[in-house]
Amino acid sequence: MTAPTGLTRRPPAAWASVAAEPGLGIDVALLALTALCMFHGLGIGPIRDTDEALYAAIAAAMAHGGSWIIPHLDGVPYIEKPPLLYWLMALTFKAFGVGAWQARLPDALAGWLTGVGCIALGRSTGAPLAGRFAALVTTTSLGFLLVSRTVLFDPLMGLFWLAAFAFVQLALDRRRRSWLRAAAVAVGLATLAKGPMPLALLGLVGASQIALAPQGRARGELLRFVLDPWAVALYLLVVVPWHLAASLQLPGFAWFYFVNETVMRFLGTRVPRDFHTGPWWYYGPKLLIGFFQWIGVMAATALLAPRLRGHGTAEFTARMARNAAVVWIVFFSAAGDKGAYYLLPTIPLLAWWLGVRLQTAQRATSCPRLQTGIGVGMLGFGICALAALALSWSAVLQAPMLRSGLPPAELDPLRQLLAGLSAAALLAGALQLRGRGGAALLLFGLLGLSMAGFSDRLSVAKTADVSQRDVARRLYARMPADTTVYSWRSFEDHDASLLLYGARQLRVIDSLSSDLRFGCAADPAARACVGPAAVLRSRAEDRPLAIWVARESLADFVASGLGRGMRSFAAKDSEVFYLPARPSAGMLASTGLPPRSNTR
Repeated sequence: MTAPTGLTRRPPAAWASVAAEPGLGIDVALLALTALCMFHGLGIGPIRDTDEALYAAIAAAMAHGGSWIIPHLDGVPYIEKPPLLYWLMALTFKAFGVGAWQARLPDALAGWLTGVGCIALGRSTGAPLAGRFAALVTTTSLGFLLVSRTVLFDPLMGLFWLAAFAFVQLALDRRRRSWLRAAAVAVGLATLAKGPMPLALLGLVGASQIALAPQGRARGELLRFVLDPWAVALYLLVVVPWHLAASLQLPGFAWFYFVNETVMRFLGTRVPRDFHTGPWWYYGPKLLIGFFQWIGVMAATALLAPRLRGHGTAEFTARMARNAAVVWIVFFSAAGDKGAYYLLPTIPLLAWWLGVRLQTAQRATSCPRLQTGIGVGMLGFGICALAALALSWSAVLQAPMLRSGLPPAELDPLRQLLAGLSAAALLAGALQLRGRGGAALLLFGLLGLSMAGFSDRLSVAKTADVSQRDVARRLYARMPADTTVYSWRSFEDHDASLLLYGARQLRVIDSLSSDLRFGCAADPAARACVGPAAVLRSRAEDRPLAIWVARESLADFVASGLGRGMRSFAAKDSEVFYLPARPSAGMLASTGLPPRSNTR
């Protein structure tokens, strides 16, 4: 183990005046590029009927006067996750209104700030090239970019966890407990972003560091140093108030949140069983997709860059980042619940590790094999994009793309994207081979912007498949704003975005929803989960109503008789039944309901 683990004191890297700092213009240009990747076109695509709609609907309820202690989804408690993301989205909604880009802004900002943090760490440790490389790879990698432009907890959690990790390493290297206390606040915010898991992972990383420390006094000294009472107090100050308030307000919170959502989810025994599973190697392909265009560059750097043999701050943090990435991968590979975005922090961790090795190579007298390897990695991606372009005219690739859901009208834009990616990557590779490494990396980073733009275009083209935005527009063109909207049995991943596009509440008939299960049991009076009798009462009371029905459930709905006498219109994967006005006596007779007088 290197000397910093034994707490050898080192003076912190000196910070020059910001205005006079060499490379400031490069950092500004890099951050502008990454900001363009993160924020451009953020609201082009509609809110999707996935976690996006669920989380945005919770935040919208908060912004419109709902509880800021107990998150509510469709009017009932929803406590799978803590509230920090909801709070930030609610504040954004209050400031700018409810919409797609407003919902995605906190996560996109967290993704961009992760890149800012990489550059700041590079400057503070005397490794500016490492910081720039890590920032560029992180914020333009396809996986990191797409996840950060989606409403999820992981970009926000990742930002704070990575900050906590960096602060801990700086505390160990510089023997300053003030960094530990900053880490405590950061991991507390990560806990408020996604629950106890970030603390557990930081603890596992710390335990692995202590286990690898030299025997005897150094290990004990390290343990005493990190168990700082003030750091513990600050962590508790951040996390306890909300958890305590939620426990006092909602019976059953502690079991559902701590046991069911944390322990049982990891073990794969969570109730209800609505999580993703996969084999132990699940994350291998996901990491390749996560880095995507950077795979060749990363592989060349890992194989050809000098090993980290120094004991400086940058080298120490790089080794620890590599180890932390291994802990993340092993932890989630062992978990029963799996999701590609769970490993989001491993992208900046590995990018920092390889960035420091690149910095070490730059300081060496000569490293031509590495420069050539990076250029070949860029050229390799360009050649792959060119091959995909050629195959896009053949059934070998075209048929699988169409079967996967690519609209036929998007084939030509996809070919244009592939042509652009190929040209840019080949040019970047040529620049790299000619010794223009900085320009090559920036040009290669622009590929992320192109791919994010196509993703936005695709989400618009597939609006009918992924969102109810257009369905809501058609519905409210026919119906008043106070229409009571029902959903036949389904909710999440089907029609949840209706809550963002006009429906005040979705009343789910004979609900099969996993996300509403706990909330409907905890608060049945909220009427999110109802039976067929609720529809009959709405009709009897002459209320305007609509019922959203997934096409796969249409036969069951028709057999129920609830849609008799109602008008309907067809959407891509659903049928919407609606009753805008008082039904005729004949319609009432067909439903079995008694006629009503005109008096009230």
